[in-house]
Amino acid sequence: MIAALCLIGMGAMAQGKKGKGAEAPVPMYEVKSGIVTMEMEMMGRKIVQEIYFDDYGAKQATVMNMRGQKTRNIVVDGKTVMVNDEEKTAMTMPSMGPGGPGGGPGAGLMGSDINFLNLDEKTIKKNKIKELGEEEIIGLPCKKYSYRVMMMGGAMTTYVWVYKGITLKTSMKTDFGEMGMAATNLQEDVEIDPAMFVVPEGVTIQEMRRPAGPPQGFDF
Repeated sequence: MIAALCLIGMGAMAQGKKGKGAEAPVPMYEVKSGIVTMEMEMMGRKIVQEIYFDDYGAKQATVMNMRGQKTRNIVVDGKTVMVNDEEKTAMTMPSMGPGGPGGGPGAGLMGSDINFLNLDEKTIKKNKIKELGEEEIIGLPCKKYSYRVMMMGGAMTTYVWVYKGITLKTSMKTDFGEMGMAATNLQEDVEIDPAMFVVPEGVTIQEMRRPAGPPQGFDF
């Protein structure tokens, strides 16, 4: 369940990648820092995520409260790590294949490492990206895209609505039905505590192993 939620979280949150010969990461967003509040309905319950970012997307964290437990997902050395600050634990998300949770930088946070602010022909071709026009989300002008994402060995079409590189809405069809998230609020250029993007001092990262066998139904 957690992996699936991380996958559809926004569709395009990835750590900024370093360009050739450049020391600074390639910008993901036109906005330096911000907080995006996202909501989704699943099995009659409302799920809220808060996505924090800084340095134009080079630093990112997704905060979720589920079953009374608050966790945040960050990327450490190319792997998605789920941190529980209250319990002082940190675990890597299990790999579910390229583009899925644990499958690459940012994959477990947003389901993709696509930089929509700096799309190139190779990325467009690899992910079968199509631009589908413009729509407004929470009053902000967004470009709508579709692309293919791999999860658990299967390919699925994902739709995203992007504002200044920031995904404000995502929708995808899976074996469990159609799922998605949409922003209810975006705060731009706000100060973010640097501690949001790191594992707390003294906490050792453990590996979360994926259960054997095919995934069962969602349980939360």
